[in-house]
Amino acid sequence: MNDAILLFDYDGTVRLGSEHATHYARLVAAELEPADERAFLAAHAAFVAGKPTTASTFDAYDADNAVRRLAGEFGVPDAVRAAHYEATRERMAAGDFAVWAPPGFAEFIWGLPRSVEVRLVTNAPEASLEPVLDRLGLDGLFDSVVGDAAKPVGLERMLDDLLEDRKPERILSVGDIPVNDLAPAADRGCATAYIDHYGRPWPRATASGRTLEELYPFVHRWATASESAAPESAASEGAWS
Repeated sequence: MNDAILLFDYDGTVRLGSEHATHYARLVAAELEPADERAFLAAHAAFVAGKPTTASTFDAYDADNAVRRLAGEFGVPDAVRAAHYEATRERMAAGDFAVWAPPGFAEFIWGLPRSVEVRLVTNAPEASLEPVLDRLGLDGLFDSVVGDAAKPVGLERMLDDLLEDRKPERILSVGDIPVNDLAPAADRGCATAYIDHYGRPWPRATASGRTLEELYPFVHRWATASESAAPESAASEGAWS
């Protein structure tokens, strides 16, 4: 059993690109009357451009979540919205949208100590993951891949299981949505690395960066400290900053 575990989110973390979300928004907006459809799409486009214009998107987590929030604002039934989400993910898996991985990500992971277990944990549909990971050149990179994870509750349960036989500092969770990817870990004393795409600081993060690439040095320091079985002293000396 690997004692140190590195948890990565998927969307917005190791799988980048918002083309699919624009398609998703169009499907949902098409359920509306023309004027509302135009307003919905304008609000979503503004969010993607980093300039949200509505209360429902101002603090949306990402482009997909912005669609969900706008659907609620405009009264689109959740079952209808969810069906469009699933259909969009199926098209992503089929290769219909532009997606990419952070520069150098695969090489970075291969360069980490082998004693660190690397997991991918995501709310994205499990059936959609393997084809996209293959396109990204990340297939086989992770020790385990968990889709339909039902974060944050699902991550809370996973962490509770992992913490039965390891110390909190032996786990690092990396992601771009604090409530889903980071808060469950921080609440349990684990290390966290926050990808702050939209300039919204999360003070509880152990480390933050605008991109995953900015966090590579931090993750590498954590992994190296974990391999030497001395994460406690490294943290106390500020090695995580």
